[in-house]
Amino acid sequence: MYKVFIKESLLILSDKPSEEAVNYLGEAQLDNLIKSMLEGPQREVHLLVRNLNETWSLFKSKFKIIEAAGGAVINPNGQILMIYRLGKWDLPKGKIEFGEPKEMAAVREVEEETGVSKPEIVGVLPTTYHVYEMEGKRILKRTYWYTMAIAHDFDFLVPQLEESILDAVWCSRAEVEENLKNTYGNIAIVLDAMVKGEY
Repeated sequence: MYKVFIKESLLILSDKPSEEAVNYLGEAQLDNLIKSMLEGPQREVHLLVRNLNETWSLFKSKFKIIEAAGGAVINPNGQILMIYRLGKWDLPKGKIEFGEPKEMAAVREVEEETGVSKPEIVGVLPTTYHVYEMEGKRILKRTYWYTMAIAHDFDFLVPQLEESILDAVWCSRAEVEENLKNTYGNIAIVLDAMVKGEY
């Protein structure tokens, strides 16, 4: 199964039948869905496909792919590090540099965006997909996520202002739940998996 956020609309490609799923009818249907979701918010769409790998390859071929990596960091008190950027609660992440291993990119982005030093990767979280338009091109951003831990508290966090990050804070589980009301769909997927301990 692949869950792709096209702007704020969710498209699910799956080869497992469900009550919500509609049958995949071919490339024209896929093109129309992408176009309408880019134009404005749509209801969630589940497409039931026969060959998931083949359909996913076709879907990816319609975009320029950007790879990114990030982390959900836990401190010794069980709090999760969140950032506030562009009016939404988010997790630190950024583009993978050429030749850079994705795990190294995730650690680097956490350090750069929050000031936390040497977080250690302790788990793998779901990879997320987000489609948007930039300079007339359609972009599919694939973000690799990791659970990270730090050995001691960083009371003094340094949000990276040049990346439009206004705040970096340690959040209790209750605060994370509250912040989920004002975040992106892909961040909700990552935090939900982390809180449930699925990854």
